[in-house]
Amino acid sequence: FTVTGLKAGYYICEEVESDGDHVIDSAPQSFYISGKDQDIITLYFNNSPKGSVLVRKVSASDGSPLSDVEFLVTTSNGTVVGNANGKYVTDSSGSFLVEGIDPGTTLVVKETRAKPGYLLDDTPQTVEVKAGVTVTLEFRDKPEGGLIVHKLSSGDKKTPLEGVQFKITYADGRFADNKGGQLSSNGLYFTDENGLIVLDGITGTLIVTEVQTVPGYTIDPARQSQTVVINPDDTQELWFYNTPTTTLVLEKYLEGTTTPLKGVTFLVTDSSGRAIGSSNGEYITDENGRIVINDLTPGTTVVAREIKTPDGYVLDSTPKTILLKSGEVNTLRFYNRAAGTLVVVKLDKNDKTPLEGVEFEITYSDGRYVDADYGRLSSKGLYRTDANGEIRIPGIVGTVIVTETKPLDGYIVDEGTRTQTVQVNPGDTQTIVVYNTQGSSALIHKIDSVTNRGIYGVTFLLSDAKGNPVGTYQSDNNGYVYIDKELKDGKYTIREIECAEGYILDTVPKTVYIQYGGCETIVWKNTPITGQIQITKTSADYNINNGWPAGTVLPGVEFEIYDRAGNLVDTVKTDKNGVARSKPLPLGRYKIVESKAADFYALDKTPIEVEIEFAGQIVKAAMTNKSTFTNVSITKRGYKEVMPGQTIRYDFSDIGNNSSVALESFYWRDTLPIGAVRLDKITTGTWNAPGNYKIVYKTNLSSGYRLLADNLSTARNYTLDASPAALGLANGEAVTEFMAVFGVVPAGFRQVEAPKVTCTVLQGLTNGVQFTNVADVGGVYNNQWVMAVDRWVTTVYTPTDPTPLPRTGY
Repeated sequence: FTVTGLKAGYYICEEVESDGDHVIDSAPQSFYISGKDQDIITLYFNNSPKGSVLVRKVSASDGSPLSDVEFLVTTSNGTVVGNANGKYVTDSSGSFLVEGIDPGTTLVVKETRAKPGYLLDDTPQTVEVKAGVTVTLEFRDKPEGGLIVHKLSSGDKKTPLEGVQFKITYADGRFADNKGGQLSSNGLYFTDENGLIVLDGITGTLIVTEVQTVPGYTIDPARQSQTVVINPDDTQELWFYNTPTTTLVLEKYLEGTTTPLKGVTFLVTDSSGRAIGSSNGEYITDENGRIVINDLTPGTTVVAREIKTPDGYVLDSTPKTILLKSGEVNTLRFYNRAAGTLVVVKLDKNDKTPLEGVEFEITYSDGRYVDADYGRLSSKGLYRTDANGEIRIPGIVGTVIVTETKPLDGYIVDEGTRTQTVQVNPGDTQTIVVYNTQGSSALIHKIDSVTNRGIYGVTFLLSDAKGNPVGTYQSDNNGYVYIDKELKDGKYTIREIECAEGYILDTVPKTVYIQYGGCETIVWKNTPITGQIQITKTSADYNINNGWPAGTVLPGVEFEIYDRAGNLVDTVKTDKNGVARSKPLPLGRYKIVESKAADFYALDKTPIEVEIEFAGQIVKAAMTNKSTFTNVSITKRGYKEVMPGQTIRYDFSDIGNNSSVALESFYWRDTLPIGAVRLDKITTGTWNAPGNYKIVYKTNLSSGYRLLADNLSTARNYTLDASPAALGLANGEAVTEFMAVFGVVPAGFRQVEAPKVTCTVLQGLTNGVQFTNVADVGGVYNNQWVMAVDRWVTTVYTPTDPTPLPRTGY
């Protein structure tokens, strides 16, 4: 590169960075610029190329490359090289390259993990890196040794024995871990079909012990355990022999496979029928499908017959015979066929969706229950379809009867397919598809042709298109008949066979068409046979409120009329002649209830029952009401004169309900002149009837009532602090009124101990000023208020003569 425009002076040029393949020339160079005409000054920097190290790993036996061998590469001072903490692994060529090393650097290379089957060579090698040169290091690993164990019959020393178990360990007790072929985590190995156990990648002293032989042979104790030394790249062989006995082996497999069947029971006898061995000659196959019977007498003819097989398999009862030969394993092999499978599928007939939860009973043709675990509800052959609409039962052989016992709600069983018979053969899968029809519905609404109200108790007969009765149904309190999910789609006829009392029977049938899964609605009117109810209301006694004598007709009395089902059918009111007339009503029984009495008369809610028995009949009913007296009272008294700042007390008497009837919303209230007094406390008094009440108050700054005390007992006399401080009133805020609220009180309700109110007269009132305190009481009867009011006037007295009174007592 060229640098121009330099001024006169001394300069230093130093290389600070090189490319990745060369070493920085770190020696700086200085030069001088004179500033006069001068040629270009040229500087030369020389960079040495970096070096590399190639590490190769080969087999010591044949020089073949070894992949997947791990090394650690560091500098001589222990600094790791590369980006993987100094870790390098040989590739398929058995090598790896360490590049970009500064010349003169000494690298240390050490093998940390060998290839399986080879011995680790952990002796490190060092090398000095040279500029631009790739230095090669070669590591050689010796192959580990191998072991071959032979297991043969001692009879001919040729017959291999498969399945004999050996335990192979090192001399220090470690389990021998095979680097290839058969694996074991506990040092146990089994001979293969050639009677061999082959172990690779093993070096050291091994102890090989025969643990268990195959049926029909005995272990030679003298040669049960053998020790062998295996050197690197060495293969050792050991031979073990077993002495055969006269043995019978029964083997049981699934037909067409080598899958052993456990739990098959055999009966083993000689040709005369005498049981062989223990358990009366009965034997059961183990997890390998075998039965082994040792130490038998040579020359005996043995008969073996299967007598019981596990569920899901077909019993093979054909016996097999064999003549036992001395010193041999005599084998009989049996096969069982797998039983069949039954699949029941339940679908919606319309859209073919699966139906879950449909119940079936499944039995054999001889009445035995098909008993399996799948989806079973009980031990009586009951099953229920799953989410796929299926019942799948393996292990069945024979004629099976499938009966649908309980469909889903809203579905109808097809009687033609409710019960089906199927033959299930061994190894066979039989599928039965059963459809259910979704039930359709009908809604009948029987109503009065005049009022459109539902009619109770009408009976209908529903018939199918062929005239076969489907069922009878009766309307409910609202006149409805709901036939819910019981009908197949098609044409139906509905006949009214019994009408409600007081109506004309409609004999004309109606035809309705029901669609699949739908609901058809029929509105059916009946014409009523009518009559009328007339009610006369008179006074039962002399009424002191209005002066009416006994027997006077009472206008304005209201009645409610109910039918037999409890429905309100009419509301009537007496006219000026004291007579109330109903609208035309169907024949039948009715109940009359007084809902509103005349003014100054007590309400009589005693029901009266009447019956309209024939068309046009007017049923008359006469009723009386007793007169009522309503009156409330209150008396309030206080001080006639008071002085500013003085305490004033008000006493209440005669607070009560003097009526002959109970009153609702009963209260008594006191209104205070806040320009003259401030409320201090309230003494509630006691009352002659048990109950609870509350006291509320208003202030000049509040629009509604606030609660002062609640759940007060009428039997206790309370003194309540109602001062501004106790009530937490704001500055300038004062109580304007308070009220005792009782709710409903009986006739004759009144005070026992007198209530009292204590107030403080305000300062600054002038002489002769008068103020009035107002109290009232009231209650409600028949939606009308009954009230009474009393007042008390007090005069303010302020002395005008400043002369003090004479002292006394001397």
